Amino acid sequence: MKKSYSKILCMLIASLLVVGFAACGSSGGNSGSKSGGHVAELRIGTTTANDTFNILSQGGIFGRINYIGFVHGNWVYIDENRQVQPYFMTSFTISDDGKVLDFTFPTTALWGDGEPVTGSDVMFTFDFLKNTAKSNYLIHLEKWELTGEGSARLTFSEPDAYQFLLRGAMTVGCIPEHIWKEMAGNPDYGSWTDERAAIGCGPYKLVSKDVDAGVSVYEAIPQNNYAGEITVDKVTVKTYADQTAVLMALQNNEIDCYYAYSSPIDATLIDMVASDPNIDIGESYYAGQNQITFGMTRPAFSDYNMRNAVLKCFDWELLANVQGGKYGEVPTSNLLAPPCLGFVNTYPKFKQDTAEAEKILNEAGYVDKDGDGFREFPDGSPLDILVVPQYSKDMNLRNRIAEVMMDNLKAIGIKTHIDPEMIANSEIWESNILDGNYDIAIGYTTSGMALGTSTAFRYYVYEPQPGTTRESSWLWGTCQDPEFNSEVWNMIASSSEEEFVSHIKRLQEIFSEQLIGASLGWTKSFFPYRTDAIQGWDNFPSWGVINNKTWTTLKAK
Repeated sequence: MKKSYSKILCMLIASLLVVGFAACGSSGGNSGSKSGGHVAELRIGTTTANDTFNILSQGGIFGRINYIGFVHGNWVYIDENRQVQPYFMTSFTISDDGKVLDFTFPTTALWGDGEPVTGSDVMFTFDFLKNTAKSNYLIHLEKWELTGEGSARLTFSEPDAYQFLLRGAMTVGCIPEHIWKEMAGNPDYGSWTDERAAIGCGPYKLVSKDVDAGVSVYEAIPQNNYAGEITVDKVTVKTYADQTAVLMALQNNEIDCYYAYSSPIDATLIDMVASDPNIDIGESYYAGQNQITFGMTRPAFSDYNMRNAVLKCFDWELLANVQGGKYGEVPTSNLLAPPCLGFVNTYPKFKQDTAEAEKILNEAGYVDKDGDGFREFPDGSPLDILVVPQYSKDMNLRNRIAEVMMDNLKAIGIKTHIDPEMIANSEIWESNILDGNYDIAIGYTTSGMALGTSTAFRYYVYEPQPGTTRESSWLWGTCQDPEFNSEVWNMIASSSEEEFVSHIKRLQEIFSEQLIGASLGWTKSFFPYRTDAIQGWDNFPSWGVINNKTWTTLKAK
């Protein structure tokens, strides 16, 4: 049976209260009203730069907010339950073999410059994505064709239809042929700075920007109501210096909400607004996480006993607190966080048991043979664990995580060290990670990666995807178990949600059995928003209240 998905349009009618905004950041407030229940202006605060305006670039807040169908009308979107839903594709059907995707698209939609969206634009888009952008999502796309007015078909040589929708949902949408034909075949399309590069067929169009002030303003395109009636007439996005400044602006009613991709408000700051009766802190489980990867191609962690003992020696309560404050939770042994599709909540939570860790090491022959206070390998050779925090601009958190872990390891007689060069230079760090030159790597999975088809498991595979090489696959993991590697690649190549979930459930079993690594804690995400003037907020786990539904569900109080 074919799998069909159709659009349910929401029509919202209520009274309107105009929300004012001072573009330069002065204190704002509510003023006036308008019939129809529309929000006159939604004011979004962010910490992401407001400096890049190209629908085919992911740079800046413009690129990030286009993940959720803002100016760039994405084909589909992922809802709060991690399921694919229609968007610019108003309906779609996947063939039983997963190779054919039939879909419909609106025939009344407009580009931001007023030109109509046509079937020719749809065909141009797939030609551009395939041959100019060379999209990884379309490697096996063989044919794209119109099948009628407002309908088209994609034919793949492999069962990639579901994967194209799931993996490309946030970043792939229709492209205006009359503009982008100038860039066909040009590999620098993502850095094109022409003013027209910001024109899309999403619910909104860019009407003004002030890069120096960090402000951009957008107006609704009422005809682009393919996801429902657009109930927010205008959107203003302002960039602030840091999260503290955002929270102060929220308290002062200068903005209505906060949005940034994979960067929720830090748990240590959220109490700034938690007591304000007009602010909801926007709490949900976060799908992204800090995690550790064991170097299983090196002597120490090729041994299950060592992996088991190390995980038992960690102070899990402290690790959870370091990352999430009072909102942090000790994770389970299956790696995934609760919002992830296919998450199984029956695995045991980690618990510190130093005595058991020492017993495991003693019985496995890891004892102090030379009397220096540190254990040696069973053959008497020196044991010195290399801990490698992932390089980033701000190393404070991961260095603190490393400090806790190294203190815990020292307490059970394991010597550790950090290579200063690896944490001071991104190229040196990445080169060593790719070569597997680490015993314990402290890494990070973003919410987008965790909730997509790659998931956090992608960072643990050693064997490349069939038909590729390690050099071309950007592999950080060292697990050489054939079943684990196969399950990861089969999961990524799933042709349906059911198949995807079956693979991810098996991966959780393998991960928990073999202790390939571990999540370092479940944290909460906070995307706070005001509740005094606007209603209809829908808080997506890990994403917050600015999502694909925002433009059609918000209404004025």
